[in-house]
Amino acid sequence: MKCQGEVIFKSIEKREGGTFKDSTGRDLTYPSAYVVKFDENIDGKITERKAKFADTNVGLYTKFKTLQPYTKIELIGNVVFQNSGCKLEVTDFNVIK
Repeated sequence: MKCQGEVIFKSIEKREGGTFKDSTGRDLTYPSAYVVKFDENIDGKITERKAKFADTNVGLYTKFKTLQPYTKIELIGNVVFQNSGCKLEVTDFNVIK
């Protein structure tokens, strides 16, 4: 499901992949990814949010690196439904002038 919304860009960083144990002691592995931090204003309440995208999407990472912190953007993505809930998959953004 496609979605978009106005947010305030804060930063982007690379999160290295790794492994951790779940509550049953099973090893779970997660891949490297870029993590975007942004603020969302909902009815006057500012909340920091995070979203990620694959570290293979270097073009999108490079586009985010051109932004100054606290730039207002229209974040574009896909809502992906999973058994444990849903997640936002960032696909692009436009700077709001």
